Amino acid sequence: MKALFLGNVAADTANGIRAELIPELQVDIIADPKELSPEIAAATDILVTNIWRADYPPAPRVRLVQSVATGIEWIEQATLPRGVPICNAYGHETAIAEYVLMVMLVWSHRFREIESDFRLHSSWRPSWVHSGAPHGEIRGNTLGIIGLGRVGQEVARRAAVFGCRVLAANRSPRAAGDGVERVYPLDALDEMLPLCDTVAICTAFGPETERLIDARRLTLIKPSALLVNIARGAIIDEDALYAALRDGTIGGAAIDVWWQYPNAAEPERRPSRHPFHELPNVIMTPHCSGWTAGMVRRRWDEVADNINRFVRGDPLINIVTTT
Repeated sequence: MKALFLGNVAADTANGIRAELIPELQVDIIADPKELSPEIAAATDILVTNIWRADYPPAPRVRLVQSVATGIEWIEQATLPRGVPICNAYGHETAIAEYVLMVMLVWSHRFREIESDFRLHSSWRPSWVHSGAPHGEIRGNTLGIIGLGRVGQEVARRAAVFGCRVLAANRSPRAAGDGVERVYPLDALDEMLPLCDTVAICTAFGPETERLIDARRLTLIKPSALLVNIARGAIIDEDALYAALRDGTIGGAAIDVWWQYPNAAEPERRPSRHPFHELPNVIMTPHCSGWTAGMVRRRWDEVADNINRFVRGDPLINIVTTT
């Protein structure tokens, strides 16, 4: 049986889990998909990747697609054989939940502004020394979580420990508890948004969540509120968010997922058509909220476990769909 690890992330995964894989499994590692030959594609039984495109050579023998990420939207399923399970991988919940709490704290404590002014200008203005205006804290704030899956639940647990009131909106019914005071159905999102000091988008991307946060919903959020997106860029209307931040419709945003990503022609491509980087009320990171050493190890172990399950004929984990 042959497994193909395709793409740079998959190549790193292969090198990290070789010792965990069943010895009889033959492994091909191709970091650059442009180097994929028809012969290797045709001989592949297990495809390990987070991207598969229609212009790649056919892979008629594939019987398992194991994503090295949680999202599978870059895998063009119609180009694969019918009946193939597609599995994803997790392990990122802890890291992303810590990121959400981190940006909430940085924002409420005005940490970037205060630290920078003190470092560069020895400014004591925010201090009690000069009777400066006190900064905030997140205790007592209301956090609204859109999407109460694995990441959303981890965020809720941590925020509750910090003394936040936690609300959530979810596509399917979920019970309150474990830090969450109330769970709204997604079609009642408009009721939740005006109550929140921070809104964290943790939902999966799909037809029902594309542009879920549009210009109208941005007006429902408090003018002082922070919007955090660690899910997918397309869940928020790009034009509307830029305008809302520029015009002060909402207080600020922490954005880790974007509308534009690097490619071969533009390896340092800007993440948006708009100059978010010029706005002082935006915290920007390059889709790395979950990219910690702990997450990588957990995800590698999950991928290795599922590949070995397939080779042995055991039940698979994390099946998202079947082609």
